[in-house]
Amino acid sequence: MKKSDILSRFLEMNKTDPKYLKDIILSFIIAGKDTTASTLSWFFYMMCKHPLLQEKIADEVRKATGINQNSSIDELANSITDDALDKMQYLHASLTETLRLYPAIPVDSKVCLSDDTFPDGFKVRKGDAVAYQPWAMGRMTSLWGDDAEDFRPERWIDENCCFRQESPFKFTAFQVPQSLTIL
Repeated sequence: MKKSDILSRFLEMNKTDPKYLKDIILSFIIAGKDTTASTLSWFFYMMCKHPLLQEKIADEVRKATGINQNSSIDELANSITDDALDKMQYLHASLTETLRLYPAIPVDSKVCLSDDTFPDGFKVRKGDAVAYQPWAMGRMTSLWGDDAEDFRPERWIDENCCFRQESPFKFTAFQVPQSLTIL
């Protein structure tokens, strides 16, 4: 079974300096701590505001893991497998919807490495700073519809009840603009 985690990918390169590898993994762990805490805080806040959705997620987790309401935390932990996680489509949608409305990095800026032109024709020069706002983008009715400010995980679920990805240029919580010439 091929692993796709970041450490495994670096190890597959075979030319990775151990110090560099240690530094990059440590950076991911440290950077991920605050963003994960922020995202989970907003997720739990949204669950408190939407108890029916909270119950829907709890039911999905119980069904995916095969546990019941009387199961212990150890039984729950032991039942969370890759297969069980793959079945938690509504949980995935709810976490993604949380990130849409409350991105861990609400405003970001990049410096352009070379001259470039945005899709609307706006030109940027090497060295220009460019900022974008995932927080505002997550609330734009032109991107998300008239209910853009509503917490609605269903927007991420397709007709087969499966999680549906959006373009990373529309849903920028994971910083896709850095894949452009802007870094």
